Amino acid sequence: MSIEEKLMNSNGILQYENEIILQLYHEDGLLILARGLGLERIFCEMMKLYCAEHNLVFILGCTDAEQNYFTEQLISDGIDPPPRVITADISIQERKELYIQGGLFFVTARILTVDLLTNRIPIDLITGLLVYRAHRITDSSSESFIVRLYRDKNKTGFIKGFSDSSLDFTRGYNQLDCVMKNLFLRHAFLYPRFQVTVRSTFEHCPPDVIELQVPLTLLMTDIQVSLMELISACLQELRSSTTSIDHDLLTVDQSILNSFDRLIRLQLQPIWNQVSIRTKQLINDIKTLRLFVLHLTQYDCVTFYNAVQAIFINEKLYGSRGKNIHSSQGSTGSWLYLPAAERLLMASKCRVFGEVAKKQVQQVKDDEEPVAKLEENPKLKLVSDVLQEIRENEDNKLLGPPVTLIVCAEDRTCSQLKQYLLLGGRIMLERLLEQTLNASTVNETSKESETKQTTEKKKKTTRTITDTNEEISNNSGNIDKKPDIEGIQCGYVIEDDDGSTSPSTTIVYPFSGNIDNHFILGKILLKYHPRFIILYDASLTFVRQLEVFKATNPEHPLRIYFLLYGKSIEEQRYLLSVKKEKEAFENLVREKASMVIPEEREGRDEYNPLLSRDATPANQQAYGAGATSTIDQSDTRRGGIMHMTTISINRPKVIVDMREFRSELPSLIWKRGIDIEPVTLEVGDYILTPEICIERKSVSDLIGSLNNGRLYQQALQMTRFYKKPMLLIEFDQKQAFHLANKQRYNSSSEFSSHDITSKLALLTMHFPKLKILWCPSPHTSAELFEDLKRDREEPDTKSAMLVTAESDLLDDDERYNTVAQDFLIRMPGVTFKNYKLIMNNVENLRVLSQLSENQLTTIMGNSKQASLLYNFIHKQKGDLVLDIKSKATSNSTWKKRR
Repeated sequence: MSIEEKLMNSNGILQYENEIILQLYHEDGLLILARGLGLERIFCEMMKLYCAEHNLVFILGCTDAEQNYFTEQLISDGIDPPPRVITADISIQERKELYIQGGLFFVTARILTVDLLTNRIPIDLITGLLVYRAHRITDSSSESFIVRLYRDKNKTGFIKGFSDSSLDFTRGYNQLDCVMKNLFLRHAFLYPRFQVTVRSTFEHCPPDVIELQVPLTLLMTDIQVSLMELISACLQELRSSTTSIDHDLLTVDQSILNSFDRLIRLQLQPIWNQVSIRTKQLINDIKTLRLFVLHLTQYDCVTFYNAVQAIFINEKLYGSRGKNIHSSQGSTGSWLYLPAAERLLMASKCRVFGEVAKKQVQQVKDDEEPVAKLEENPKLKLVSDVLQEIRENEDNKLLGPPVTLIVCAEDRTCSQLKQYLLLGGRIMLERLLEQTLNASTVNETSKESETKQTTEKKKKTTRTITDTNEEISNNSGNIDKKPDIEGIQCGYVIEDDDGSTSPSTTIVYPFSGNIDNHFILGKILLKYHPRFIILYDASLTFVRQLEVFKATNPEHPLRIYFLLYGKSIEEQRYLLSVKKEKEAFENLVREKASMVIPEEREGRDEYNPLLSRDATPANQQAYGAGATSTIDQSDTRRGGIMHMTTISINRPKVIVDMREFRSELPSLIWKRGIDIEPVTLEVGDYILTPEICIERKSVSDLIGSLNNGRLYQQALQMTRFYKKPMLLIEFDQKQAFHLANKQRYNSSSEFSSHDITSKLALLTMHFPKLKILWCPSPHTSAELFEDLKRDREEPDTKSAMLVTAESDLLDDDERYNTVAQDFLIRMPGVTFKNYKLIMNNVENLRVLSQLSENQLTTIMGNSKQASLLYNFIHKQKGDLVLDIKSKATSNSTWKKRR
């Protein structure tokens, strides 16, 4: 059966999906789809086409949640055998047998890299690679390394990339071409929302959309204006405080987008150690104000007031007074002293307490208790009205009880909306205010009785989606009429039956917070088929998901209520996100039209320059390939008259620990023409020569190893079994090449034993043979490895594997008891220069304690060090304490005189 016939027999495939699948099946390429248009649906269909035992296909780039989703979808569609997941729990022999059987495999990048390097996979039998989330591919990523290993030995298999993040391809220089180059692809398939086929597909059967714009209250408008003034003031000060940030990014329109914080961090990370405290504080202030903008429309007035008040109280208790936003010194929350901040606090307070908040406390009569205003969010009231309209819909008599899906931004918003629908707005806000004013005296019994009275009046019941089966079985006898909600995490379900209208079921679920929430929302749509959907918060991705759902189910009645605050930042943010994606695709279309792609880009020819592993410059490389390649040294362009030399085919080798393949360094080493042999090492991470052993540490791993003492044990083992042990401290190339030192910001000039630099100093003092290598990026580390291996002996794999923590392979320095040796080194007067003299002349520690001071001087060759050691062994504790105090007193006296 041809691919066209298979797609014709498959149900639910849309016109543009069919077009994309046919293009990707017949030729390799990179698919960039607009977010929400069903990339997971297309990926599932591609997996179905290759899910057969005569194929051997590996899937890269998927998270655990995505693996579970795709596997469940293929099993539900009757695909046999389903994709297999390769983990570290599967033995090497079992993996070999599975690879020979064929099929689809989800495999981690580390396991697949090791299996490709050790030839456990028949590379020539691999059918192809499917790369999900291709926008994350870089030249040093693990997925890129796998693609290079695969294309180097397999010239016929396919490579197909999938992505739904067009914005990531517009950040950086020539990002689209770089990704296609790393994946060895020549074709890019762009499918934005305004593409002809996509637009015609959705115009054929559009959903019934009702857009409801509700105006902000006067106080909410005042708060919004104040917040924008504060953000604008902070941005203006940020532009004057640093030149490292693109000024086009420091605008009010950009600041309301969700990606603003991430873009600022990306530009400042390489120089973060050079950024002033004032600039860092301004960035934190903008982040706080952006959170207030979100909380204004998502949360109730009491929660918002608590958040604003907490900032002011914190500044009052811990902040420095008298500084304004134009101060050159770093202060905490300088925007708090602007007039707009005062209006922000007053308007937030008035939403809770009303106009009484503006009056003095003395003006209020003793017998008159102020009544809190407790302003409700207009959108919450609108949701209640929409649900009432849904219950009174005439179609319910013909189609049955309606199922309504309410989609919010966060789980906290869902919880608040559930409480509003069950208790009513006034009761909910009064409880929140009571908890705020006097949380310790809340009467739990009265709350429970009030809840029962309210729920009986409205005849509503609620439960979370994660309730157990026992709780569900205790409900009334309408279980058969309720939807099956098992297997879906988070969210809430509200069943309403007030007797006057038809019973309805409402599902409240967030579209953010979890990485797989859009998958779960798709499951809810397919499982429950809701007839009414209320978009409480705007989500471009979910709006497109609803369009796909309606297009695949044209006969299903679907009405969407789109709730927005008119003339608000929420509306502006949604429109800007649509505009940004459109501009991104327009830039990609222009870049694709002007892109020059060489014919050898796919790497299918025998000698491809993209697969070259020679890191030398092009004018110094050999012309040709193989052992017969020669360089004419008499070439005048090379500036020499040397004789013709022959290139050796013997490549240098580095032994790499299995766990190191999570990092970028092994792929960069391989690119520089150094062969990699993955084994399990107990001592060290990289064995460059029989003498050089390197332990690689990232900055975070270095801090953790120093704190828990693991690095000491690793250094001890390396110095014991290798003559040239080294510690490689590797920084991220996107971050500052700077090890933060807390003592720099400490007023005390004394060093602390808990400081990282102090611990590193102690480590180097205790292990003088240990060399520390500082590298700003993995690229520099790979270059350094190449220099360290030049003209040196190659390491032996068997010997490296035999070296363990309990190994008996000892050199000439390891003829002594290591425990006693470590104890001896820690004694006063004993150094790394004289400890061997003591061990060669003294049998054990007992004999050492019986020697006189003159005998120790003769052995150690230094009377002062011998005196320190003798006094440490023979003097009493009190005498030692007095000596230490006298020395400290004399040192302080000498400092005062100076």
